[in-house]
Amino acid sequence: MTRPRRYSAVALGLAALSILVATVPTSAANFDRAPGFTYPLPTEPTPPKPFRPEHYIVQRTIDPIVVDGRLDESSWSQAEWTVDFVHIHSATAYARPLYRTRARMLWDDDHLYAAVELEEPHLVAHVTIDDEEIYDDNDIELFIDVDGDAQNYIELEFNALGTVWDMLLPKEYNRGGLPFSHPREELSQPWDLAGLRVAVRAEGSFNYPFDTDDRWVIEFSMPWASLEATDYSGEPLAVDGRVIRANFSRVQHPWSRETWPIMDWEDRGGPAWDWTWSPVLVYNMHVAETWGRLVLSDRPVGSVAAESLTKIFDFVPAPPVPVQDSQPAPVLIGATSPRPASDEMIRSMIRIEGGAYTIGPDPTDAIASPEGQVTVEDFLIDRYEVTVGQYADFLNATGKFGHYHPDMADPDLCGIVRTESAFIVVPGRSRYPVVYVDQQDAAAYAEWAGKRLLTEFEWEIAARGRETRLYPWGEAAPTNERTNFDFRVGHPAPVGSYPAGRSPEGVDDLVGNVWELVEGSWTIYPWSDVDPRSPTRGPLTRGGSWVTPVSNLASSYRGAWKGNSAMVGFRCAMDVSKGDGP
Repeated sequence: MTRPRRYSAVALGLAALSILVATVPTSAANFDRAPGFTYPLPTEPTPPKPFRPEHYIVQRTIDPIVVDGRLDESSWSQAEWTVDFVHIHSATAYARPLYRTRARMLWDDDHLYAAVELEEPHLVAHVTIDDEEIYDDNDIELFIDVDGDAQNYIELEFNALGTVWDMLLPKEYNRGGLPFSHPREELSQPWDLAGLRVAVRAEGSFNYPFDTDDRWVIEFSMPWASLEATDYSGEPLAVDGRVIRANFSRVQHPWSRETWPIMDWEDRGGPAWDWTWSPVLVYNMHVAETWGRLVLSDRPVGSVAAESLTKIFDFVPAPPVPVQDSQPAPVLIGATSPRPASDEMIRSMIRIEGGAYTIGPDPTDAIASPEGQVTVEDFLIDRYEVTVGQYADFLNATGKFGHYHPDMADPDLCGIVRTESAFIVVPGRSRYPVVYVDQQDAAAYAEWAGKRLLTEFEWEIAARGRETRLYPWGEAAPTNERTNFDFRVGHPAPVGSYPAGRSPEGVDDLVGNVWELVEGSWTIYPWSDVDPRSPTRGPLTRGGSWVTPVSNLASSYRGAWKGNSAMVGFRCAMDVSKGDGP
């Protein structure tokens, strides 16, 4: 296949290629927090503040766009800038980016246009061959999912030389998705975004650390016809009011001046920063459901967009806490568990009958996760997701500081505050599901509670039953009365808040609210015909969360690798032989 021609315009000062690296004032770290930042600690129960992704109104051009990196058309001069990029996790708790990054977008009948301005005191780049791993340099990336289903999404990467790596991921990278066009993946396939045009204007000198540069600006256009090839919604794409999930990500390496002249381009000085237009709540850009929103407006740039387009996140009220929430007195770290006996925990579990059950297919990935049969023993499953209050009890009883993460103190998304002597629950948050946990945290809690993590087959059996329900409650589509999903509320809800979404067996919140960690990592089902060399990805999650679109809420959907984020919690299981079930 003939590659489309790439148009590149680069304006440079002194260019001393292949020699350099940039100087930055501090060492990079993936999880660098804002110095001195602490979450506020409410003294009274208060409603959580909703979180929403950024959104940007993309307006029509008013004059022809020439992709040359100059941005001197009237359309560009009147297009609004996005907010400045922030740390990939959040704009508050994590360190402010060292350099400013912002973007603009436009559209016409034929193309979607983007321009990004990157402040850069030391221009660094060396990759000159398209479809090489651009993130080996400092780069800017655009992720775009035109139909919002977290499948068949595009990743574009560009460095300051205008080199391009364009990829199509047929499913999320987290779930074994191989990027088509990946040069180092044996099972990948060739792919290009046909008609992509790119131009860079760099103001400064490349790879020369002894002066101060200004910035680089990249401009590119994407034909609607090429984007439509990844759209499975069945709806027109380039129309007024269309909402597209997308996000920009800037990868910035801490090139060290001490390594100049650079001889090993793989030694980039340490972990990179990742600065994004819309924070994604986790250090993983491939969690597509969290991306920002582009909203197409048919009104010309410079005019006022329709008010309806600015209100794409009209939150619904959070459900009330179903039972009066009380804040127990703090328990000293290392003290005996406040839970009186295992009987209390068993009463909050549901017995699931063993036997032969149908598993799958994953409706978004029937090739790697097809329908199959499994046999399980009777087991018990927690009626609810593990709560903030329960997890604080675990921390206080065990003193296992390694299973506490600073973001658990966020009163809007979790609510466990560490003091010198105890882990204290934010007032009103004890019945919310605990989040910011990983598999090791969940397994440690389960062991302390005399339980274990569910297998993914057990989880799916509890959600689908013998009749292989589409959702835990049946075949009816998700609604605001049945579950918490797709940023409708903007944060997790207290466990048990959606009785209309309860399974016939009596298990609550299996779909939506928070992703639930189960045993193991994502891999193809053992009865799949997929090439056995297909990759195994990160820890398995099931059930979707408060950010997940309807397309990924089916009970047989298999998620993975969401990190210890505000989207991820868990529930436990127990072998029936360890206790009497209900």
